[in-house]
Amino acid sequence: MRISDTQFSQMMLQSLQTNNAGLGKVMQQMSTGERMTKLSDDPMASIKLLNLEREDSAITQYQNNIANVKTILSSQEVYLDSVTDSLQNMRDRILWGANGTMTTDDRAGIITELNNLRDSITSAFNAQDEEGVHLFSGTATDTPSLDANYNILGNSDKRVVTVAKGVTMETNITALDVLDLGGGNNILKSIDGLIAEFQAPTANFQTEVSNTINDLDITANNVLSAITEMGGRHNNLDLMNSSHTDNKLFVEKVNDELSALDYSEASVRLNSFMAALQATQASYVKIDGLSLFDRI
Repeated sequence: MRISDTQFSQMMLQSLQTNNAGLGKVMQQMSTGERMTKLSDDPMASIKLLNLEREDSAITQYQNNIANVKTILSSQEVYLDSVTDSLQNMRDRILWGANGTMTTDDRAGIITELNNLRDSITSAFNAQDEEGVHLFSGTATDTPSLDANYNILGNSDKRVVTVAKGVTMETNITALDVLDLGGGNNILKSIDGLIAEFQAPTANFQTEVSNTINDLDITANNVLSAITEMGGRHNNLDLMNSSHTDNKLFVEKVNDELSALDYSEASVRLNSFMAALQATQASYVKIDGLSLFDRI
């Protein structure tokens, strides 16, 4: 069977196109390091890669959430540490001022210190983060925890963040958790009442001192419990973050196994396509240069 010039040209063109396409694909693979240049190259692997991408994205979000929760907890812990110091200083000053041997000036100095310590605790519980969120107001984040009369304005609701699939973590401690003594009373109101007793002592002075010391101890224990609880949350978050890091490494390993190019195999294909192209071009030039007499 004789092949016409038209058929020959079409065969040469098809061969050139096929080898050019193959060469272009392998060069693109080698430039990107990716085995697949489009989903249809390996549909099953492509589906697995899409699932891995979603998994990796979820892990990254969980790790970001963990970092944010740890930042919030650390900020609260700093303020609660300062409250612990203020409560202890209050206790020392009250016991010192209640011994009955103080001068008027000494008593005035204690009143000033108690006022300052009370204001320091109030400021700590009304603290805000960089975005203006009140740290200790529960979910009422746009409301201060305490008003000017030391009433607790926030709620005891917890702000919850997802830190792993099906796992959430509370991000906050509230002023109600720490300060509330029942019946609308709290340590700041107790201190305010005792300051009034220091300014103008009554027959109830020692009773007020005793009650305030008791309130201080309850509040100090509440603060300690809150700090301990936050420490436990920090530990749990660290464990989960470590697990996420391991999972992320595994996802990346599987991703590489599915998508990474085998450069040795690609080099073989590159050389094969280049050799085929050169052979096709050489054959076309040689045959196309034959005269009519050469073809008869």
